[in-house]
Amino acid sequence: MSKNKEIANLEKKLKADLDKFESARIKCGIIGRSGVGKSSLINAIVGEYIAEVGEVETTMEVGKPIDHRGLSFYDLPGCSTINFPKEEYLETFNISHFDCVIVVTADRFYEDDLYLIDELLKIKMPVFAVRTKIDYSIDRALRRDISEEETYNTVLNDLEQNLKGYRLKGIYLTSADYPQEYDLGQLLDDIYSSLGRIKQQRFVADINITSQKILSKKKELANKIVGMHSALSAVNGVNPIPGLDVGVDISLLTRMGVHVRDIYCLGGEQQHFIMDLLDKNNAKVLTAKALQFSVKYLGKDAIMLLLRRAGATVAAKSASKYFPFIGIAISSTVGFFLTSTIGKDMVKDAESIATENYNALKSLKINRDA
Repeated sequence: MSKNKEIANLEKKLKADLDKFESARIKCGIIGRSGVGKSSLINAIVGEYIAEVGEVETTMEVGKPIDHRGLSFYDLPGCSTINFPKEEYLETFNISHFDCVIVVTADRFYEDDLYLIDELLKIKMPVFAVRTKIDYSIDRALRRDISEEETYNTVLNDLEQNLKGYRLKGIYLTSADYPQEYDLGQLLDDIYSSLGRIKQQRFVADINITSQKILSKKKELANKIVGMHSALSAVNGVNPIPGLDVGVDISLLTRMGVHVRDIYCLGGEQQHFIMDLLDKNNAKVLTAKALQFSVKYLGKDAIMLLLRRAGATVAAKSASKYFPFIGIAISSTVGFFLTSTIGKDMVKDAESIATENYNALKSLKINRDA
């Protein structure tokens, strides 16, 4: 096989791999009674207001998913209602085609919930049991001088007895107002483990940063995305950069920047979500840093400036580096080094801002002096 043919095949494979990642979709059913906090749970999972929150039942238009990039949530009512008899529930909502189901309560699971869980387990559906609003229970208990730890353990033990004998993926206590506290991070990590490889990558890209483990997974994915775009840049340079004897696809770098921004939850809607949880002064500082990331790395003029700055450094380096990810020594092209250099800076800056966001949210605590 000629070298040109080999490079063409490589380009085709890289594009196909990137397309698989971008087109992957995870379907997640969220099942529970009205008022248990399903919409708030969805918003906490993605770190953005994508589901309308309200005490009135809003799950009647059940065929329409709530989408967030590669995630599709199906907010479904409890079974055994007039409209949705339990015997027809799984077939009515085509649940066998979901990737997982989260059953949600704000207190305990009742007979119809347990029936549904049993039916889901029969079709080998990954089922995750979530008890929302744990912060409300803790707050009330603190007012009676009952410790947070005691309340948490009591609620968890009650649920474990409630669900005894059901082979669930896990039982999780969560809070929409404190998404970095309690068990939301563990829930997301366990859902991740239940998915296939491509869907795992898509899931990590699109969820909120609720634990250090998720933050680490996001860094790993962001570096992989940068590697793929750098390799594509090496075989697909089209736009000459003034002052440099090299062509780089500007749209490819923009695409890479958008992926890194979104992986680290630095978009405008996600920053708005963070602002509502933090005090205004702290939130404004963090939001300004996220905006600065977009100004620095997104947009044609910004990328051209970065390329010219990076070009002076890259041009001085040896062009003999071999990149094992590719398998052939085309990584010596300046286009690869330029894209890789900028991509690494993107990840470094995004990681720093996202870590600040996470630490600020993690520091939120229920007011113990109330």
